[in-house]
Amino acid sequence: MMTIQSTNENTLQTTNTAVQPAVTAAPEVKTKSKGSKLAAGILAGAVIGGLVTLFDKNTRNQVKKSAAGIKDSSAEVFTQVKENPGEVKNQVVTQFKSAADSLKDAINEAKRLYDRLNEDVKGNVSDVIQASNETLATAKDAQQDLAAIGSKVKEAGAELTGGNESETEKAPETPQNQTSIPGTNAGKF
Repeated sequence: MMTIQSTNENTLQTTNTAVQPAVTAAPEVKTKSKGSKLAAGILAGAVIGGLVTLFDKNTRNQVKKSAAGIKDSSAEVFTQVKENPGEVKNQVVTQFKSAADSLKDAINEAKRLYDRLNEDVKGNVSDVIQASNETLATAKDAQQDLAAIGSKVKEAGAELTGGNESETEKAPETPQNQTSIPGTNAGKF
């Protein structure tokens, strides 16, 4: 380990000291909550696990190559920014504008799809309501026709039996139920 000592205002003195071992015991963490202990334990485990994986030569070489690649690419970016900051700025602005335009197009396309589906569903619901109303009207007409037929059959039966119709043998009257589709005024009779 290297220490730097200041001997006076203008000079610095460096001395080399012994290198401490890489793996040390985790310091005791004094916290008030168990969540902090958990986070400290996870962090300590990650550090120890990372150090253990570096014992493998292939892993060490991969880490070295990755670090060198990151260093080279960041140095290249810094060099480009240093040499021509205006061009880099324009490239970044162009990339952001392009991304924003793509996002706007995607949002507009989603809105068009939503509107189209909404119109299709509303149209289908209207068709279903209309078909239901027509079916209810047809059923009511059929009910009235059946009641009329029942009356005529009863009259014919009374003529054959000599007209002795009692009060209990009268044809049933057509019920006057209110039938409608929930949530609409359509189909009310």
